[in-house]
Amino acid sequence: MSKESAGFGLGGFLLGAVVGAAAGLLFAPKPGKETREFLSEKAKDYINNAGDIYESGKDKAVELYSTASDRAGVANTQIREKIEIARARLNAAVSSAAGSAAEGLQTASEKAAKVAAGEAEAAPEAAAADAG
Repeated sequence: MSKESAGFGLGGFLLGAVVGAAAGLLFAPKPGKETREFLSEKAKDYINNAGDIYESGKDKAVELYSTASDRAGVANTQIREKIEIARARLNAAVSSAAGSAAEGLQTASEKAAKVAAGEAEAAPEAAAADAG
């Protein structure tokens, strides 16, 4: 129940009470004293009903707040769990990528060393061929 509908319900109730009292005064077949007593009793009834409606609305609002708070707590826990799962997957993927990159770097380094060693061996032979 939203604030607007709760306010409209109470406002409608009070408007109905005023209209009913006015109609009662205008169309009352009883003498003035009896009409005033009748209206006084009805006013007391309306005041008591308003208090009951207020208490009922307040209890419902507390219940809705509690339910919403519980649901928010559950949703918060679920979101945190999903974040932790995603974080673990991301860490695993980063570790795997880092391992693959390290292996690739090692392989490239070894190939470069072999190429450099091959060029160093080929360089004296090339120099002898140029001198000859």
